[in-house]
Amino acid sequence: MHPAPLRLLPEAELQVMVRDGDIVRFGHADAVGYVSVADRITAEVRAATLEPLLTGSCAVGGASAVWVHEGGPTPHLVTLATSRGSRPPQGVGGVRYRSTAPPARAVMLVGGVRVVRPWQALFDLLHDPQACQSTIDLAARLLGLNPVELLAEHPNVRRPYASLARRRATLALTSETREAGETTES
Repeated sequence: MHPAPLRLLPEAELQVMVRDGDIVRFGHADAVGYVSVADRITAEVRAATLEPLLTGSCAVGGASAVWVHEGGPTPHLVTLATSRGSRPPQGVGGVRYRSTAPPARAVMLVGGVRVVRPWQALFDLLHDPQACQSTIDLAARLLGLNPVELLAEHPNVRRPYASLARRRATLALTSETREAGETTES
């Protein structure tokens, strides 16, 4: 079942279908999606739930981009990257706008929605002072990226919180190594 027909149904009918086990509700509180229990929730379907929140040249970034690409737990806030000086829509709850527009090469279309590439999502999380270490650890694991190598590949990018990013990358790598050691011992 394609998610588009479900969007046309009234909320009460969707809730009955969820209760009856016909469909599954997923996504963020302000960006909800519904799919049939027989369907897989793909990156395109996750991206489609965020489409109504995007305006202009916004791109889904940070933990939200990790969620779009790989799934996992839904982030508490949807992170949208906007160009510096652009005005985000007023009155939209649960959305965090960051005025750090990613370079054009770091953005891709996922189901018609602008989303930063996986490496850029992790790079942004490493430099985000509000991102918690567990989110960074999860992102590195889900995306299969080495955060220390990622920072080494982009040494000339001037960003605030560079020392914070290096420390977080090392912690994420240590966490990943520790978990791998626990798995082999079992």
